[in-house]
Amino acid sequence: MFNTIAVTGNRVSFHNLHATLTTLPDSSVAITFDDEKQPTIIKSRSEIESEFGKTLHLIPKGKVASPKAPRLSIADLEELKRRSAYLDELQRLTKKDGIGGVKIREQVIRRVAREIHDTNPISPATLARWAQKAQRHSHGIASTLGATTRDRNSCFSQDIRDFALEMIDDCYLQLGNPTLQYAYDCFTEEFELRFGKEVRRPCREVFRKWAKQALDPIEFIERREGRRAARAAGRNATKKLRTERILERVEADAVNLAIGVTDENGRYLGPVTLFAVIDGYSRSILGLIVQVGRGESSGSVIDSYKHAICPKPLDSLPGTVQNNWPMYGAPETFVSDGGSGYASVQTQSFLLDAGCQSQIVQTYSGWRKPFVERFFRTLRTRFAQTLRGYCGKHTDRANLDATIKEKASMTLQEFRTALYEWVIDEYHQTAHRGLGGKTPYDVWEEQARVFPPHLPPNFERIKFTMGETRTCTISGVHAHQGIQLNNLRYNDPNNKLKNIGMTLQRQGQVAQVTVEYTHNDVYSVNVVDPITDDIFQAFVTDPDIEPGTTLAELKVLRARTYTNKGFTGPRNARSSQTVINANEAHDVNMQRVNSRRTQRAPTNAISAEIMRLREGDDTLSSPTVGRNSMSSEPLEPRAEEYGADGEYEND
Repeated sequence: MFNTIAVTGNRVSFHNLHATLTTLPDSSVAITFDDEKQPTIIKSRSEIESEFGKTLHLIPKGKVASPKAPRLSIADLEELKRRSAYLDELQRLTKKDGIGGVKIREQVIRRVAREIHDTNPISPATLARWAQKAQRHSHGIASTLGATTRDRNSCFSQDIRDFALEMIDDCYLQLGNPTLQYAYDCFTEEFELRFGKEVRRPCREVFRKWAKQALDPIEFIERREGRRAARAAGRNATKKLRTERILERVEADAVNLAIGVTDENGRYLGPVTLFAVIDGYSRSILGLIVQVGRGESSGSVIDSYKHAICPKPLDSLPGTVQNNWPMYGAPETFVSDGGSGYASVQTQSFLLDAGCQSQIVQTYSGWRKPFVERFFRTLRTRFAQTLRGYCGKHTDRANLDATIKEKASMTLQEFRTALYEWVIDEYHQTAHRGLGGKTPYDVWEEQARVFPPHLPPNFERIKFTMGETRTCTISGVHAHQGIQLNNLRYNDPNNKLKNIGMTLQRQGQVAQVTVEYTHNDVYSVNVVDPITDDIFQAFVTDPDIEPGTTLAELKVLRARTYTNKGFTGPRNARSSQTVINANEAHDVNMQRVNSRRTQRAPTNAISAEIMRLREGDDTLSSPTVGRNSMSSEPLEPRAEEYGADGEYEND
């Protein structure tokens, strides 16, 4: 068997690819494929012998291997009978594997057309092609059925073809999906400059065929749509992802829903973002958190992980639900993408503290976490689309008559209630095709009896973990005002925060602590003691803030006045007529005061009065000019103040 295979020139089919064998001097065998894109494979003789009959098959000489038998309809069988009549008569009149001359073929056509009453006889050239193809192909005359295209040599030179491929590469195979018409227009302009107007130019259809044949499909998509689209197009579903038990593999992700929510007073808060955690075995939802606003914060991610791990008692669920939510426990592996919130240090530290492994898959590769992606699709079609305030995907919003803000008609609490009702009473109670017709609730209950879920050893600590961190200063001279975060004051009832602040001040350090918080509940924060590393809770001092208040609700409730790039509001006092009159009176008074202060003292009148008193009283001595007396003599330098050369002595 080996000697009949490893012979130079033998035609084989290797993994359904046509190839030719070539024996090499070192007794190895080269497999050269007909497809030039496939590299040549070098194998030993023993490997060729072992592959024979499995992945390597011998193709008889003069035949082309076919992977499977052709599928023929009744009309094909009738056409096959018609063509066989022509070929059988041609073979009878010619030598073996011959096609005869034109006259012989014309004679065959006239005779067979008269015998089978063919009203549309074939041409001699068609009969020759049928005969040649039937001789080469393993399917014989059946290979001639179906529409086939004839490959003809191009009438354009290789230089023109190379130039067209160059323009296709520069103008068509670019990101942004430029149109073929744009590329052909650029090609036409450059063609006349390079080859002149006398040279025949390829038409647009020829240019389109060349562009289609320039690259393989995956590389074509990568050049025009990017690597992400090429990666998605290149994926191939070869097997299903299987798990053996509940909590073995859970998937987590976030989805933006075009649904706007308001507060209790009808003030718009923003669109919602859902953070979901799903069990891969039972398809049950372990955790589900609603965040107001876009973005994947680590605080919301950790909140969804805590919701998945912690039990969900009935008093924590909406009073309108009809079933319970028994899904909880510490999973073995959390699977998520590389989003900022899921790959953050805080999130990974939380999973490490909870004793769970983290598997981060490639971003924008939804097929690597198929269960949560499929749940989001069900969420949109079976829940979100029932809400009239849902605006659909971003591709559908251009056709809407109103914006998300204008269509917002549910409060945040109403949306949470409706979402939990749908998950608990509908999704968990609906038969799932991937579960063999069972519901996620039933599968979880069956598995929970065999593999009971468990809580992490440090459950009491991690259930208070929050994802956002910030350094805050303890305010007050005696550290009695607590800390300030998001324009709210926090303090603890046990005076731990005050003692920390006073201790740090006594040691000459800045009274600062690390604070953990979440945007989904501003009622309390976690404070890390910098001395003992203990964590304790501090609560908001404002009695108007209720538990569960989100940061979005706080911003609407306490709108900041220092907005609009520093403008705080109009100053009406400047335009008040009363203020204007008062300011004008003030200016007049100040002018009078300033003129009096700058007036010279009446020294002449004082000197005259002194002289009069001296003349009347002889006992008064003549006044001497002292430091505090005034003299009417001009302040001119005396001669003794100058030296012999007439220069001032102090110069």
